Amino acid sequence: MEIERDEQIRELAYKIWQEEGYPHGYEVQHWLKAETIWLEEKRPQSESKQPKALNKRKSRKIPAAETEL
Repeated sequence: MEIERDEQIRELAYKIWQEEGYPHGYEVQHWLKAETIWLEEKRPQSESKQPKALNKRKSRKIPAAETEL
């Protein structure tokens, strides 16, 4: 499974390299971009792309008289 994953990412990184005009010295950037794309494609549809909003706690307003002790 790991070999298949790496091969797919390698192929995608190669395509990115070609699309960008075969620049030298960007191997890591191309790999990371390809890996990000690969992970997005493999992400289960049930997972949302954005984290769910946390329930905000309502702050208790303290009257000014209580704060001046």
